[in-house]
Amino acid sequence: MSYEGIVRALTNGDPRELSDRDLAQRLHVDEEFVARVRTEQGLPVFSAGRRARREIVEAAYLAHVEDVGGGHQRWTGTTTRDGVPMVTTRFGQESAHRVAFQMVTGRPPVGYVRVSCTFPHCVARGHQADRRVREERRRSAPAGAVIAA
Repeated sequence: MSYEGIVRALTNGDPRELSDRDLAQRLHVDEEFVARVRTEQGLPVFSAGRRARREIVEAAYLAHVEDVGGGHQRWTGTTTRDGVPMVTTRFGQESAHRVAFQMVTGRPPVGYVRVSCTFPHCVARGHQADRRVREERRRSAPAGAVIAA
């Protein structure tokens, strides 16, 4: 397995959910090699229990979404004073937009997550965009096109 292959494996999703040992066994390489790649790439270290945390947060999110038609979803849980939907668990609070984004992409968002449709505060999983997604949409859009979020 090449250095680049390990980088791809670590960046496909959240690297904090994959231990050096598990990845080394799966790719048939030394654990120290995986650790070195992770360090050199500036990727976060494995965090035991992260998957269980994510599952709890996702369950809390799913308990408070309601379909409203057109692929949109409305938030039925708590919100900030500005109406931002918030997922609340024993781990604290997190924007429902961030949770929805991570559920779709499997990675933490880069920058703010914004709704990418016209339904106000939509929390549908496919209707969220982080800075990376928004920049990619701008680059690939035809000249003069109006891009939502």
